[in-house]
Amino acid sequence: MFIGHYGAALAARAVKPSIPLWQLFVAVQLVDFAWAGLVLAGIEKFDVAPGFMEASILDLHQMPYTHSLVAAGIWSIAAGVLCAALRKGTKAVTAGVIIGLAVFSHWIFDLIAHGPDLALWFGGPKVGLGLWNSLLWTQIVEIGLLLVGGALYLAHTKPTGPVGRVAPWLLIGFMLALQVYNHLPVDHPPPIPQFAIMALIAFSLLACLAWATDRTRESA
Repeated sequence: MFIGHYGAALAARAVKPSIPLWQLFVAVQLVDFAWAGLVLAGIEKFDVAPGFMEASILDLHQMPYTHSLVAAGIWSIAAGVLCAALRKGTKAVTAGVIIGLAVFSHWIFDLIAHGPDLALWFGGPKVGLGLWNSLLWTQIVEIGLLLVGGALYLAHTKPTGPVGRVAPWLLIGFMLALQVYNHLPVDHPPPIPQFAIMALIAFSLLACLAWATDRTRESA
């Protein structure tokens, strides 16, 4: 899953205490940031296999330290504790819980999308409900999650000026364009290191755009 993760981030921005949108964008993709880094380090591995699933060319056969259930729990707890420790005030713990849940939402959404490549624990059995076996339903679910999250974001924030009226729509439109691009047929997929680097660039770019968008809005 790709843009569906960001639907959770946009929805979480509506929760009080409000957390900057860019932090939530990083949180929902934290394990994928780590995954790309571990791929570049040669610790986690995947193969690029066109036609592997109708909506995915990635055979994600070895990623226990980021995408197992146990690992997802560890990443979530660590992120939540760090968030709470860095924030001040009486709502720091609540903010930490929100960040932790945003991180863990990644595994839940991946459980829906992936084939059976998500280990329950290190070396344990693997699960995955296989939404990626259908390109049509993948698009419906991912776009639906993004639009629901976007609607909640718009409902719980208000523009601080003219730019704020259009910025969220530009962000959502850009993500929809990335979703379409991500599923275009590819004759010559990039090599694995390049694929991981492209993923890191995309995640970082979207976090920066979320920061820029959120600066044009305020909590309603």
